[in-house]
Amino acid sequence: MAKNKFGSYPLPAWLQSYMERNIGRRPIWNFPHIPDSPEGLSFEMLDFENRHHILEMFGNDPDPWVDERFKDPQQLYEYVAHLRIVMPYTGKRGGADWLVSKEREYVGLLHAFEFSRENFGYNHRKCAMGFAFAENHRGAGLPLRAVQYFQEFLFRKMDRLYLTASVKRGNLRSIAFLKKLGFRETRLDWEAEHPGKEPPEEVYLENFRSPQARGRVRNYWKRMEEKYRI
Repeated sequence: MAKNKFGSYPLPAWLQSYMERNIGRRPIWNFPHIPDSPEGLSFEMLDFENRHHILEMFGNDPDPWVDERFKDPQQLYEYVAHLRIVMPYTGKRGGADWLVSKEREYVGLLHAFEFSRENFGYNHRKCAMGFAFAENHRGAGLPLRAVQYFQEFLFRKMDRLYLTASVKRGNLRSIAFLKKLGFRETRLDWEAEHPGKEPPEEVYLENFRSPQARGRVRNYWKRMEEKYRI
């Protein structure tokens, strides 16, 4: 084990195998630098060297919705290892995380993942998005401004037609937050299609870059349904 909580830890065998396999390989995904926002927010890609800021923000956070991996040094190390060793090299599950800071204070973390080269269903033009903010900044305007800016980065710089998000059904605050950003729930007809069955534990949401983007994706799936009787 490590000499201190910010050191290195033994990796699971499957992660170790990925690391050995990917040494010297050119990554499939390279994410551009996110420039500072007009409000002075800065964005820094999460890596081994700066991961301790996650523990500083969330290590003692009592919020039950905060990812437990952000509270434990070894789990966080494995989380970052997966980000840096696996995700840049996979054609269907690419992604990265960014630390958010304001005036040199780290305030949150942003996730973008499920980048894919697969053309089916516009998968190559979408990605999933997530976020976590330090307790003393929740409920203020900063998280909304940060995620709005990040969302536009994904839409414009990363050329995504739409974004998806999944949230635990009981996490009403995050669901409301995403809806304020323009996200809308999908699978609203679950109860009608699955009478008597419990709904999924997670709520699925999506947000489109524009009405035209929504139309393109919707028309695609309509054609697929007509062609294959999905």
